[in-house]
Amino acid sequence: MHGIDDTSYDINLLNKSRSTIPRLIHQMWKSENLNTYPINNSYFQWKKMYPDYKIRLWTDKDLENLLLTNDYKYLYSIYKSYIYSIQRADLGRLIILHAQGGIYADLDVFPCSEQVEKLRLSNVSLIIPRSTSGSSVINHFLIAQKSSPILNYILHEIVPLRFYKRIFLLPYLEVFSTGSFFLTRTLKKYIQLSNEKKEPLWILSDDNVNNYVHHYTGRSWHFVDGFILNQFQDKIEIRIIFSFLIFILFIIIWKYRTHFDLCKKFKGNSTK
Repeated sequence: MHGIDDTSYDINLLNKSRSTIPRLIHQMWKSENLNTYPINNSYFQWKKMYPDYKIRLWTDKDLENLLLTNDYKYLYSIYKSYIYSIQRADLGRLIILHAQGGIYADLDVFPCSEQVEKLRLSNVSLIIPRSTSGSSVINHFLIAQKSSPILNYILHEIVPLRFYKRIFLLPYLEVFSTGSFFLTRTLKKYIQLSNEKKEPLWILSDDNVNNYVHHYTGRSWHFVDGFILNQFQDKIEIRIIFSFLIFILFIIIWKYRTHFDLCKKFKGNSTK
């Protein structure tokens, strides 16, 4: 999956009359009261920097009403089955963009320039950023056409992942099954499709994303295990250290078991 290069834009696409992505910026929170958001939020910053855009704050109730429309009823039972609110938010942002198109930004994603308009004028089906490590995609900032065929493909790939419900020690594996991990796996499948008429997909590198927005990680739903999983996902050095520690642990266990077996064997021989 290749990142977007600023030099790759076709100047002919930068035409407001031809843009297929509306001037809409979507954000989500559980209610209209942003004072309950745990950190500083970006809602008014988007309004200030993009006065020509409509900024919409979606509440849990708004999202559920959208799911009850005919186009998305097939996802309603899956949405209601999710244990964590972040799972519903992960699904919700995809449905919102598919239904209306535009730009989605988490409340901890702040615009750092007016260049997001440049992305809107790109006329691609979906724009999504990579993680810092480059090994996966992330969903805190998304841009899509209304009724994007790529989003349609993703939405029809969503199924309940019951396996994760059995991993009680790592509950956020279930959370990630609806977010970054799921999107990475699904987009890889989409890219591998043989259909020559696949819609254009742009994947922004971490450096590219920083030209447009800055992400102040909120993730208020995380506990310690969620933080560890985020670090594991985003940083290759963490994965290397983790693998090394697992290897050392395996050696220690193996030596302990070997020593224990020898002691047991020696004790058995001495009692004869």
